Amino acid sequence: PTQALSLLNSRFANDQAVLFARNVAAQAGADPQKQVTHVLGRVLQRTPTAAEVSRGVRLMADLQRADRLAPDAALKAYCLVALNLNEFLYLD
Repeated sequence: PTQALSLLNSRFANDQAVLFARNVAAQAGADPQKQVTHVLGRVLQRTPTAAEVSRGVRLMADLQRADRLAPDAALKAYCLVALNLNEFLYLD
């Protein structure tokens, strides 16, 4: 758990999430479904499942509604989460 918290809270990881989110917005536009699909495709290096995309879109909507994040801040938070996925961090 300590490693995961370190990655979520590290300045480097957060700076990279900001850059990633900017790139995603430029490539995928403002549509959350396209953004999530793009993020997962780049992070996982495979086509994401419909369920994975749906979860990501829901998370971004929840962040905007419950935490009152702006859409760009919700995308940044999602990028940070994606960069912390086990499938990204560990090789099989």
